[in-house]
Amino acid sequence: MHAFPAIDQLKAVLDKHRPLDAAIVRNLREDLIVRWTYNSNAIEGNTLTLRETKIVLEGITVGGKALKDHLEAVNHRDAILLLEEFVQKPEPLNEWTIKSLHQLILKGLDDDNAGRYRTVNVRIAGASHLPAGLNSGAGAHGAFHRLVSQ
Repeated sequence: MHAFPAIDQLKAVLDKHRPLDAAIVRNLREDLIVRWTYNSNAIEGNTLTLRETKIVLEGITVGGKALKDHLEAVNHRDAILLLEEFVQKPEPLNEWTIKSLHQLILKGLDDDNAGRYRTVNVRIAGASHLPAGLNSGAGAHGAFHRLVSQ
């Protein structure tokens, strides 16, 4: 049994229309990038609306919005584009790839920590979940190496 039957049904409808026109594929890709960027940044407290995110990704600044919000949107979009480049290559996912994406996400926002593992423990405001501590062996560095070695 599939975990997402509604998605499977929608995919079946889409498959009936394949191959899709190149213009439709471009529009779907652009929409995905805008929505992915908006939703990912909104979770982190970015104040741009979906429409404003689209405008920023087109190269236009939005009055009254923080430079940080603009940089987060542009950086996220650029990380998606870099990720697309990475997956086109027949190379396995590696630590350098992950750190490169992280560095791009934080470019101009937190250059001292961009592309690096955390050196301090963190808490998520308003959440009961506690991220793995640095010395627990379950942190990002340890988890990444366990995943890759499987």
